[in-house]
Amino acid sequence: MEIAVCQLSATPLRAEPSHKAEMISQLLFGETVEILEKRPPWYLVKSKVDLYEGWVDAQQLEILPQIPQLEEDKLFICPKMFTWLIHCLNGEKQLITFGTMLTEENGKLKVGNSEYYKHDDLMPLHRKTTKDEIIKSAKLWLNTPYLWGGRTPLGVDCSGFVQLVFRCNGKNLPRDAWQQAEMGNHVDFVSEAMPGDLAFFAHDEGKISHVGILIDNHQIIHASGKVRIDAFDHQGIFNLSFKTYTHQLRLIKRLL
Repeated sequence: MEIAVCQLSATPLRAEPSHKAEMISQLLFGETVEILEKRPPWYLVKSKVDLYEGWVDAQQLEILPQIPQLEEDKLFICPKMFTWLIHCLNGEKQLITFGTMLTEENGKLKVGNSEYYKHDDLMPLHRKTTKDEIIKSAKLWLNTPYLWGGRTPLGVDCSGFVQLVFRCNGKNLPRDAWQQAEMGNHVDFVSEAMPGDLAFFAHDEGKISHVGILIDNHQIIHASGKVRIDAFDHQGIFNLSFKTYTHQLRLIKRLL
């Protein structure tokens, strides 16, 4: 098994080995992947974070000599939308974004063969969190543009938004909305919904196609056109700009 690490702030994960192919997700700086197939200059990889598979330009990865051993008490995460790391040897700056997860070794942040000074903005990954902190994290994303496959503050899709908000609050979620819908406990009635619950929505064929985070039992924050707050009830999402229902409610889950 060959393992590689993402060396850029965000690297496109594509459906086919071409820069013109659909971007289905992104790797963030420091995320590791298993290399499944090589078609130079492309690698088919599987993310070690959420098991998502796709094609990556090999120049955007660094192959590692061995599988990194991650100790939970040495994992740190970026809770800011953007911040900079400084390379210990050459002083170069590396931009990282919300949800970037890094490991500490001997007081430095280790990414592949490079070491970076630990930034004060970073927080321990595993810590106690609250529903209020989840909502606070989610609201940082307001007005971020919607981008299919996106996982950064420059563009994010609905499930990527939810995945990163919960990651930053110590909860690891799968990549897609339908996978996230399989986690947690059912909330039977909208009136019982609480801040931080996830609401899932279906398209006309009944398949889960959208997810958002409930602020309370009548408001939701979600990525649709942009990260926005809309009205929410037993029917679904009422878009306050278009004055119409845009998403049909399928179920509500509680993860915390």
